[in-house]
Amino acid sequence: MMIHWAVRQVGRSLAAIAVGGLLVSTAACNNSLGGFSGSVGNTPNGPPVSSYRILGTQGEPFTGVVSDARSSWQISGTVPMDVAVVNNLLPDRLIATKQSSDNGILSLELINGSRVIDVASTTAPFGNVSVQSGKPKTVPPAANPDLRIFVSGPPGERFFGLIEDLSKGYVIDDRPPTLIMFDTPNGTVTGTFDQIQNLGPFEISMSLNGVVVATASGAPHVVIQEP
Repeated sequence: MMIHWAVRQVGRSLAAIAVGGLLVSTAACNNSLGGFSGSVGNTPNGPPVSSYRILGTQGEPFTGVVSDARSSWQISGTVPMDVAVVNNLLPDRLIATKQSSDNGILSLELINGSRVIDVASTTAPFGNVSVQSGKPKTVPPAANPDLRIFVSGPPGERFFGLIEDLSKGYVIDDRPPTLIMFDTPNGTVTGTFDQIQNLGPFEISMSLNGVVVATASGAPHVVIQEP
């Protein structure tokens, strides 16, 4: 998984590099931006972005706590799954616990951009494992608002996504299933997703404080927006 913060005024250059000339024509959320292309003005540099790969034995169930310096999120799922926190504030940490008594593998990778920061794994029944950057202390309060986007679809389908609020945009290069959390968004959040291989439709949901507020599906271009 590769996640890079992007100043939205250079969206056209990012698109050319990311999708190799793939034409995207659907408008984005809070401006007239066409997919990843077009100039939308200046935005300040965002903080570093953290992402996590949760790997190991296929189908291994887990629960976890993702946190940065100001917010935390409870998560659950099965291996494999990717998790990204946009607009995060260092330090970052993921603590995960196997929810089975078997000897299956639960592995974590913490990634910043394309650089692996930390790795860890466990095979112990109901084992705990964690990765972190910096020196996290206590777990901060639950995110408020807690805005999440979950992307499901063909497991091998590579996609590029633009996750943005009213002031920042983040470009994501990933494969489903991927859970994206937006820490402390400024206004309406929109996600724009473009498939590369077009292996089948995406099913995307957006939740706010545990309540699903928007859904979207389709291929190869899908937009989901906070109401």
